[in-house]
Amino acid sequence: MAPVVLGGRYRLEAPLGSGGMAEVWRAVDERLGRKVAVKLLHPRALPPERERFLLEVRALSRLFHPGIVQVLDLGEEEGRPYFVMELVEGGSFDRLGPFEEGLEGERILEAAQKVMEALAHLHTQGILHRDLTPKNILLTREGHPKVMDFGLAYLLQESRHLTRTGYTLGTPTYMAPEQAKGLPLTPKADLYSFGAVLYRTLTGKPPFEGENDQAVLFQHVYEEPKPPEALNPAVPRAVGEAVLALLAKHPEERPSHPALFQGVLEDFRALRLATPRAGASRSGHYPLGPEPRRLALKGRLDLGGEAAWPGEMVYAGGRVYLGVGKSLAEVDLLTGEVRHQSLPEEASSPPVVRGGVYVGSWDGKVRRFRGRALEWTAETRAEVTASPLVLGERVYVASRDGTLYAYEKDRPLFRFHAGGHLSASPTFYRGLLFVGSEDGWLYALDPATGALRYKVRTGPIHAPAAAQGGVLFIPTWRGEVYAFDPLTRETLWNVELEEELWGGLALDEARVYVAAWDGVLRALDRATGEEAWSLEVGKVTAGLSYAAGHLFLATEEGRFLAVDQKGQVVFEATGLGAVQVPPLPLPQEVLVVNVLGQLYRFGVG
Repeated sequence: MAPVVLGGRYRLEAPLGSGGMAEVWRAVDERLGRKVAVKLLHPRALPPERERFLLEVRALSRLFHPGIVQVLDLGEEEGRPYFVMELVEGGSFDRLGPFEEGLEGERILEAAQKVMEALAHLHTQGILHRDLTPKNILLTREGHPKVMDFGLAYLLQESRHLTRTGYTLGTPTYMAPEQAKGLPLTPKADLYSFGAVLYRTLTGKPPFEGENDQAVLFQHVYEEPKPPEALNPAVPRAVGEAVLALLAKHPEERPSHPALFQGVLEDFRALRLATPRAGASRSGHYPLGPEPRRLALKGRLDLGGEAAWPGEMVYAGGRVYLGVGKSLAEVDLLTGEVRHQSLPEEASSPPVVRGGVYVGSWDGKVRRFRGRALEWTAETRAEVTASPLVLGERVYVASRDGTLYAYEKDRPLFRFHAGGHLSASPTFYRGLLFVGSEDGWLYALDPATGALRYKVRTGPIHAPAAAQGGVLFIPTWRGEVYAFDPLTRETLWNVELEEELWGGLALDEARVYVAAWDGVLRALDRATGEEAWSLEVGKVTAGLSYAAGHLFLATEEGRFLAVDQKGQVVFEATGLGAVQVPPLPLPQEVLVVNVLGQLYRFGVG
């Protein structure tokens, strides 16, 4: 059968979808040699459907915005109108979810910000979409959102038409209350629908579910959705509040400013900096970093105590926190002042800053300080060498007595007893709590009850599992690295290195970075585990840090290196003394602290 060619240039290749009035095809523009999408009216379409089809073309043709799919051409073939659009092949918006603490969460917020800007442009042009769903916000292969499918849009020629009576056409799962009731529509109806899309993306579920459309519409009109963080504890409260604001029942209460998620995104980035390994997914992927080729030593501070493995710096509100000796050091980066919060025993775990500052010590206790005041203490039966995991009002403490202690609002929630010492911080990912033990097992727990979902034999674990892209990357003390799918429970690949692994991994979009005690830094392909490149660096005890396209690491020989994604050293400083704490990338500088507690500040300029 000969291929169908529209307008003498658009060769249809494969159907992408079909609706009540039209079908969409992937096609090739033979004149320009590029792939496109073609929307073609069904041959038996009724006159109202034809009018809606042409309305969509008119609406789209007026819009020129990077967040809106672009119309490239219009034509008619044997009485069937069609129009040609740019091809968007990255899937629907909700594929970005669920929300995780790390790069994935940041991508959702960045995409949400772009959709808000696209909607603002749409509404400025006097157009309502009226049917925003995850499938009507497609992603490019790079993850950029594009609003499309304007089949139910209508034009608002003048501002007074903003109060024109709406129609109940649309998708019930994402429909605004006023649209469900057939009341006049404004651009705020699109904002509600996008809020519902975001809710599903963050949590995996829509704000309301029911046995039929009417049950869902009733809830949109009369009931309040649960906070997103109640379904997914990884969602920060500020993010959940922004989504609930879009889901306000009354249109005038919904925020319409395009920058709604800009402040939330900045808060989320700050939250990652305040958590060891850059968030609960422990990816080591920090949100921002300087151009390393411009780095130079800008200053040095004495923290007044030793800073050894497994310590780690965190940043919050212009201050850096790190356990040194028998104290928690707080460094004001603006003034250079160093303050100390005394502890009964040596600090033994990286601190966490969430509402207060949490730090563990060798006496088996985790303390939360607010300012200079001791606010709360969690007591275990052995040393705490892993940073606490703080998710909203829940705190998880892993102890070398083999027990994971869980608290909610400072009250005991549960205890889980593993088969060996717990030396690594818990990892929260895909709704599960992952705890690695020195007895060679990785335990997957229900974060609310501590119930064991399953366990996987790995090998002794001293560093936390890192997660990204739906995969857990598990480093073991013996030098194996496993890629593990936490939902299918399948091992995707494993790599055996020469020597022990002390510090945490770092991840970017394509690579897993690992440095063993043999002195070699390796970049492994995330999909296959194959070695992309390796580099002799020296013995690495500290975890690796990644930011702004570069890997930052420091060694026992006193080297501080910045390495690009091709394995090229782009910055090096030597003579720092032994380093056992991961470098901390910040927007304009990278901090490195040696075992003696000397903090080096490498800044740009």
